[in-house]
Amino acid sequence: MTRALVGLTLFLAACASGGAARESNPWEELGKGDQSGPIFHLGGTVRHVELEGGLFVIDAADGTRYVPTNLPRDYQVDGLALEAEARRRDDMASIAMVAPLIELVRIRKAAAGAESGAPYLVGTAWQLEDLAGAGVLDSAPATLEFPAQGKVAGSASCNRFSGPVTIVGDSIAFGPQAVTRMACPEAIMGQESAYLEALQHAERFRVEGPFLYVYSAGREKPLRFTRH
Repeated sequence: MTRALVGLTLFLAACASGGAARESNPWEELGKGDQSGPIFHLGGTVRHVELEGGLFVIDAADGTRYVPTNLPRDYQVDGLALEAEARRRDDMASIAMVAPLIELVRIRKAAAGAESGAPYLVGTAWQLEDLAGAGVLDSAPATLEFPAQGKVAGSASCNRFSGPVTIVGDSIAFGPQAVTRMACPEAIMGQESAYLEALQHAERFRVEGPFLYVYSAGREKPLRFTRH
């Protein structure tokens, strides 16, 4: 009974702490807008561009530049790090035409010292849909899970794997993974080997709508995952 009460106390304290942390950096809701397209997460930096009288853009962590149609005045600060959820506005045209237009759905300033990419992967699970352009076997799904900060796990196709992962901004690096030692048909083992090798050489990632893309050194196309 004492152990149960201690566990409950720790759980409630953790919840209270997490709630306070979230409240200290709340989202600013900007409305649903005029479009109903897919929403994607965006982490990046506001930049002021001296073009057509000057405008503010957002340089995303993956290197993509966007022109927001509704960036609030409080966020129009050159060098400001922020997080947002947005929709593409391909139906509109910008006078400057320096980058794709987006409509912000909600926004907040990035937490100081936060690893901007990591919080949005923790607790998520993904299934591999395309292995850098090679496709995948329907009979042997490969997965990628982020059960906790700095931890990764999943099915490599035949065997399970788990180990450390480091995420800073849009960069991602998988540490040595512990892999079980089951034997499967040759085709499945071949896919497993290619998948684990691609993760070992992963360099960066991006999340767009329901998809996670992981870019691996030496491969022209990324690994594409869908939420699992």
